Amino acid sequence: MKNKYDSSVVFLYATGNENLLPLDFRRSIPYSTISTWRKSDLGKYQGHEFRYHFDNAFKSQQWLMEAKKLKQTLLALSRCWIALRSNITPALLKGRKDMELRKRVLLSIEYLSKHLKTEQVLKLFGIHKAMYDQWILESKFTCFDSYTSLCVKRHPHQLHLKEIEKIRKALFNPKFDYWPIVAIQSHYLRKKRVMASLDSWYKYANLLGRKRKLVKKSMKTVGLQADYPNQYWHLDTTYYPMANGSFAYITVMMDNYSKMILGYYVGSTLRQSNVRRTITRSLKTISQHPIKTKSYLVADGGRENHNKEVDKFIELLREHKIVKIRSLKDIKYSNSPIEAVHRTVKGRYLKNRKFFSIRELDRFLKFVVNDYNMLRPHYKHRPRTPHEVYFGKPLGFNVKNRLKKAHKLRVENNKCAKCIQCTGACLNSKK
Repeated sequence: MKNKYDSSVVFLYATGNENLLPLDFRRSIPYSTISTWRKSDLGKYQGHEFRYHFDNAFKSQQWLMEAKKLKQTLLALSRCWIALRSNITPALLKGRKDMELRKRVLLSIEYLSKHLKTEQVLKLFGIHKAMYDQWILESKFTCFDSYTSLCVKRHPHQLHLKEIEKIRKALFNPKFDYWPIVAIQSHYLRKKRVMASLDSWYKYANLLGRKRKLVKKSMKTVGLQADYPNQYWHLDTTYYPMANGSFAYITVMMDNYSKMILGYYVGSTLRQSNVRRTITRSLKTISQHPIKTKSYLVADGGRENHNKEVDKFIELLREHKIVKIRSLKDIKYSNSPIEAVHRTVKGRYLKNRKFFSIRELDRFLKFVVNDYNMLRPHYKHRPRTPHEVYFGKPLGFNVKNRLKKAHKLRVENNKCAKCIQCTGACLNSKK
């Protein structure tokens, strides 16, 4: 028994609009029947000239079906994005300083905003409205007078090109290869060359590609802290490989409060005499300090530090009273302050250097100690040096006032910059 189909189905196939029918229904119709409908001549029927009344209805129905498909496609893409957003959004935010990536993100948001509300699109991207507005502003107003391509009039708080050039030269200066960025920033602040915050130095160091290897630290603990110079001293010996395959043993003594190296000695073997000579050299420096008080000498449990010769030597001292204590035994604190000095000396100064004799190493260590104590500002006392802190020498200027004054002058100069993209008179023009 043959199936009977509605005349509307026959009419859709005859006019080539069968795609308006459901796919499952079309598959149930035999191909021979469909072929017969497609070959039928509608011109044989009376009234075929009024068929144009259905054309608009067919077009409306096609548009409605396409809109439904687009809606389903957009919904599927949204669901896929939501599922992958936890992996994609952090990458977008991490690379937000990449201008090319930022342009592509803004272009994608612009495309989607034609179909969805901007708030919904930003929610899908995981971007705040304030950040989006800032990106739009920065993309519209670029400036050749700014290293970051930001208009200096609309963003007057940024550094001058001259200041950035000074930062670049300082970061790539071989003279400061042994210094961390915080020390370079403090040195230039003292010399009034670049009055910029430490965050700005780190920012432009990253932009300029000056990346220094960071040492991963475990959870920070509070160690032994002195309240004044010569309260606690630290003594320790470290070894350094020589070019001929032997080892040099470097004994260093430092002040806990100022982080200053008081004295050192380099030997070819690990002996108790190295410790005695280091203490003797350190006492020459200590004798120049105006405050004479009892000091505690912290050392680890090595045999070179705790033996009869060293104990007798300390006992016979008369000018300065020293009490030797053992770390992690007599006190709960470790000898980490002196180990930090070893890490700085070996990791920054002696790294990638070869010495063929103890004399060569000793000659270079004189430069290291002088640079570390006298020239290189320390992180804890920035922008002061360990020598200034140990002897109580004043800095001679107020750091906050100097930075505040420089920031005010920088903003005024940026607002008066001659930018061809900005119109209007200088905001701080002379009356």
